This record gives sequence, structure tokens and C-alpha cells, in this order.
Amino acid sequence: RFPQAQPLWETLLNVQLRRADYRALGDILARAKAAGVSSPEFAIYEGIHSAEVDSEPKPSKLFGEFPERFDHALGKWRVRHFLKVGEISEAVELIDREFQRDQTAELWAYAATAWRLAGDPRSDWLDGDERLVNVTDLTYDLPPLDRLAETLRRLHVAKGEYLDQSVRGGTQTDGPLLSRIDPVIRQLRSGIVGAVERYREQLPPVDEAHPLLRQRRDRRTRFSGSWSVRLRSGGHHSNHVHPLGWISSALYIALPDEVPGEGHAGWLELGAPPPELGTGLPPASFIQPHPGQLVLLPSWMWHGTIPFPAGERLTVAFDVAQPR
Repeated sequence: RFPQAQPLWETLLNVQLRRADYRALGDILARAKAAGVSSPEFAIYEGIHSAEVDSEPKPSKLFGEFPERFDHALGKWRVRHFLKVGEISEAVELIDREFQRDQTAELWAYAATAWRLAGDPRSDWLDGDERLVNVTDLTYDLPPLDRLAETLRRLHVAKGEYLDQSVRGGTQTDGPLLSRIDPVIRQLRSGIVGAVERYREQLPPVDEAHPLLRQRRDRRTRFSGSWSVRLRSGGHHSNHVHPLGWISSALYIALPDEVPGEGHAGWLELGAPPPELGTGLPPASFIQPHPGQLVLLPSWMWHGTIPFPAGERLTVAFDVAQPR
């Protein structure tokens, strides 16, 4: 109804970007221009489309001359593109430059991938210490798991997945779960805070250059997000990172029965980049979940789950905010 409304075109582009439907960006941009609509912001979406679709090493729409704001916005997409087309040394060099202006979880995740592919010794420095991933049984610090499960199930009212989230084949609760005043949730929160404090105490020494280890450890635990995920038969989490966190998590409340011969079905996998990058890197490790088990890991570490054939997989997840 409003083909000349520039904000509507930009909103549509942003929705498709959040859906990770990168090919759709090119069609939308063509339709907008055919309707006589232009915007400086279109250059960012053109660059992202080029990063995800073009196969040449340095497509002009991604590596052209841009104002600083646009150039910054396209930095991580250039790194992704180099990884996708196999230009690993170029990706490593670009990451070193981008770190001068970008210290986000996403860039650290791409660095982990590029350094691992290149055999760079920084790979082991970044995520090689086994203390960065902690697995603990939290059962005795939690409410009875069946009671907690029923409380969480009542909160799963959504009909499908949110945009730009990792859930595939399930639902995620809305709002900050650990801020609820329900006594069951408050006991859950208390158990989690204790586990986070113990995790911080066992971390390697402070390292001012390291994205996890450089943070202070004498501040109270704050959460930048908390939620529950309920996966149905065949559900899984795509490989992802948590850009708003310092420490991320998976707490298992209810799990489907194990199926003999199904390998790693339903397991947590760590260190494997999204398959659309085409790197061929396998997971660095797998973790078999158990009810009451809490996994804590750096927020920039790639993680996802293997689909499971049948049943329910009910979890709590949260991001610990960077200390003030």
C-alpha cells in the first residue's frame, strides 16, 4: 500500500536479515529501487547480501569505500565471507584489524574459527583451557525437577520460534525468567548464582587480553538475559553465540529417553561454527546432558545441539552480564 515508504523497506530488510534469509535481501533491494526508493542504509544490506551470496574473494559491494559507520557495520560480514570462500589467511589478518574497533562475541567466535583453521597458536590460548567449560550437577541446589518442569511448561505459551534465536522446532519463554517472583524460580535463581560464583573462582588467572578472563570477578552476578527452551521431537539449537553475555549456559530440566544407536542425539556440541560457513570444522567436544546438569561456557564460544528423534527437551538458559 505504501511502496515509497523508505522505513517500511528498511524494516522488511531487517526482518529478513534477522531470519538469516540473506538471498532475500537482493530481491527486496531490487524491488525498492524499482519503486524509486533509495537510502544510504541500503549499502549495508547490499554488502551483507554480497557477503553471503557472492563467491569471489573480494566483491565490490562488500569491500568498497564506505563511511566509517557503514564500514564498521560490514566488518564481521567481511570476516564471514573470507571464511565462506576459504580465504583463511585474509580472515586472520582482517580479524586482527577489526579487533581494534570490535570486541563483540561474534568477532571472537569468528576468530576462534579462523585461528583453528590456520593452526594459529592463539586458538589454544583462546579456548584450549578445559576450565573455560564447566559441567556440574546442580540437582540438590534446585527445586524438585518435576515441580520446576511443570512451572516452566506453564510459561511456554508461544506458538513458534523467535526471529534471530537458535531454537529450531520448539518454543522459548518471554521476558527475563530469573526475575520472576515465583518461589520455584527464586530457588532456581539462587542455585544458579551459587554455581556461577564457583565457576568464576575456578577460572584461570586474569588475562587482560582474553575476552573471558580479563573481567573482574569480585562483582555480584547480574544477568543480561534468562529464559527456558522447550524442544519438541526433532528439535535442536543451531550453532550460535550469545552477543549480550559474558558467561552462557545450559541447565537441563527434562530430557527425552535415550535411544540406542542414535549417537549424539540431543547432545550439546561446542566449537563448531555454523554449517553455512562451509569450514568443515567438527565440534571441538560434545557434552551428554543429564537432568539437573548445568553447563557454563564463554558466551563467544560456538555451541548448538544435535537433533533428537522424539520426546521433550526442557532447559533453562541464561547469560551472565559482564561485570561492572
